[in-house]
Amino acid sequence: MDIEPPKGGNWEQDSDTLDTWFSSALWTFSTLGWPLDYTRDKARKGSDLAQYHPTDVLETAYEILFFWVARMILMTTYLLGEVPFHTVYLHGLVRDEQGRKISKSLGNGIDPLEMINAYGADAVRMSLIIGAAPGNDSKISEDKIRGYRNFTTKIWNASRFVLMNYDAKLRPSGRHKPKYTAEDKRNLKKLGEIKEKTAKYIKDYKYHQAGELLYQYFWHTFADKIVEKSKGRLRSENKADREAAQEMLISILRECVKMLHPFMPFVTEEVWKKLPRPTSRDRKPGFLMITKW
Repeated sequence: MDIEPPKGGNWEQDSDTLDTWFSSALWTFSTLGWPLDYTRDKARKGSDLAQYHPTDVLETAYEILFFWVARMILMTTYLLGEVPFHTVYLHGLVRDEQGRKISKSLGNGIDPLEMINAYGADAVRMSLIIGAAPGNDSKISEDKIRGYRNFTTKIWNASRFVLMNYDAKLRPSGRHKPKYTAEDKRNLKKLGEIKEKTAKYIKDYKYHQAGELLYQYFWHTFADKIVEKSKGRLRSENKADREAAQEMLISILRECVKMLHPFMPFVTEEVWKKLPRPTSRDRKPGFLMITKW
């Protein structure tokens, strides 16, 4: 039976309902106490609105640049007279290994919880970072996640080897410094360069480049070359050479764990707990998450 649609003349919009994107446009300041006592809150030192607005970075997908980001800027400048955030980081969409948009109709989605159970949260995180340049779509597949599970295993095994061969009796104390070889010094200098590059990439929001750099350095330089070349020295009869080798390895491992932590927090925190203090006089380190590097 055909039913005629109701005439539009008697329709009235619900006055208590906000449009989705209109209400989302209020997000940056409505969550911080606005509009209650706005003038006093903005002027009062320590209030949430005064302390946290404007925010620093907004991170969102490029597809809602007009729907959400532009509306927040318009609404905030109109009602508060200031910008809502200083920087907008636009990420791309996550697509399947064939480049198709993930959707229910295609059945090409990957359940992140299943992947975490199978390969670990660190592997899932890293697989979403590598190859995900700002504004560009990235591909995800179970094979890619599995590959970064192998990297997680490499971090654990390399760390375990270094720690198993670390003799605490040879740990430096006071002003005593290890007698590093010329190659040790080159390795430590290279580590410094990696730290500078990683810090710059992160500062410039190039997280994919920072992740790729650390992946290549840890696996192919530290684990495959530096650790392998040091195995003979760790068994050397020369006490000074053994000390230099183990301190060089532990120093590089310590800094790598710090740099990798934002990308792979779980395995790095576990390794961090097991690392010896830099010298016998140093206090036991706290959480890696709040450690400066």
